Amino acid sequence: MNVLALFFGCCALLCMHLVSQALGLETKPRVMSSAANHGAKISRIRASAPRIPAGTMPTHSAAHTPSGLAARTGVKAVLSAHQRASAKRSVKVKGKAEEKETPRQPVVTPHDYMVSLYWSLSTGQVNRSAMHEAGMANTITSFVDKGQDEHVPLLRRQRYYFNISSLEKEGLLGAELRILRKPFIDPRRIPATESRTSLRLYTCATSKQRAMLLQSQPIEDRSIPKWEVFDIWKLFKSFRNTVQLCFELEAMDRGRPLDLRSLGLDRSGRQNKEKAFFVVFSHTKKHGLFYNEIKARSGHDNKTVYEYLFTQRRMRRAPLPRVKKPSRSPKTRCNRKQLHVNFKEMGWDDWIIAPLEYEAFHCDGICDFPIRSHLEPTNHAIIQTLMNSMDSHLTPPTCCVPTRLSPISILYIDSANNVVYKQYEDMVVESCGCR
Repeated sequence: MNVLALFFGCCALLCMHLVSQALGLETKPRVMSSAANHGAKISRIRASAPRIPAGTMPTHSAAHTPSGLAARTGVKAVLSAHQRASAKRSVKVKGKAEEKETPRQPVVTPHDYMVSLYWSLSTGQVNRSAMHEAGMANTITSFVDKGQDEHVPLLRRQRYYFNISSLEKEGLLGAELRILRKPFIDPRRIPATESRTSLRLYTCATSKQRAMLLQSQPIEDRSIPKWEVFDIWKLFKSFRNTVQLCFELEAMDRGRPLDLRSLGLDRSGRQNKEKAFFVVFSHTKKHGLFYNEIKARSGHDNKTVYEYLFTQRRMRRAPLPRVKKPSRSPKTRCNRKQLHVNFKEMGWDDWIIAPLEYEAFHCDGICDFPIRSHLEPTNHAIIQTLMNSMDSHLTPPTCCVPTRLSPISILYIDSANNVVYKQYEDMVVESCGCR
């Protein structure tokens, strides 16, 4: 029996070997055919691909590039997002036609005068050279001259144009025009009668109205640069509802008009912060909301505003790192805690000039019974907290909220590209309480 079993077992193994050989002879041509087809496809791809010069092919390991298509798609997505963000600040030019996604924003440089005013008023120390209205103003707006020099041999009169359509007409206190007079290039050519040279400022003549003299003032020292300041508040009170202001300047010496170029009053070679500008001082009674300026820059509906708030930074910088949630711990009683605001990290440093960061603080904590006296609770808050301690399901607890806030001053570029100093109320938490 053992011999027969061994014999049949050997026969079975021999049959299986023959069958496997037969199967191998049938599948081998199919594999070769598939490989041939694959090779033909690779040849066609190589033939259609652009040639890459020798030495420029990247040498990435296959282990680090599991999916070349996925890698290329990711890079394209990142580049596409970067191009969309850059398109908002640039203009694409293709041949003669210009493809504009958004208008190019002009470069806005604040004048030193506005920066000096910001530091003086924000610290409570008004510069003596500033007008007395500056100490009472909570909003100061500057408008830059939009005019251009006339191409004439002698520049005897020069016009200055200011678009004030975005100006709020409430609580106006004062207005002045500031024009930079550059130093005389060659002091040896300064005439001896310089003390009699004066600048005269007029309104621009129109078809319905003649030019009116506003102010005349002498030129003191031509060898040093100086901002010539003209107080035009009396005139501006009558023209506050106009959209555009126009002024005309001339220099006179013993009744003879002088070339403004010789006095350093032409516009050629001037930087943005050296251009003439018109300053308006005002004190608004209503509390201006910082949200309104954000809304004016981003759009008109709330959805657009919130998209602006949360996507502005991510369009220009890497996303904020995710912070691990802290482990739950017993809540402290209501008190003031730190809240550092960084406008640069928020992506707003392109329109907020100063400050770029400040401490806003916030209120956090529980309001339990009995409420501490330093939290300045109202009678209603005391009763509500007492009822909550008796049955928290029926009466909600009182909230830890700011009870006293203070303002901060902000120097920024508004939606009309004017540099504005404004004092915003209720920006810093000074104390917290239960309400």
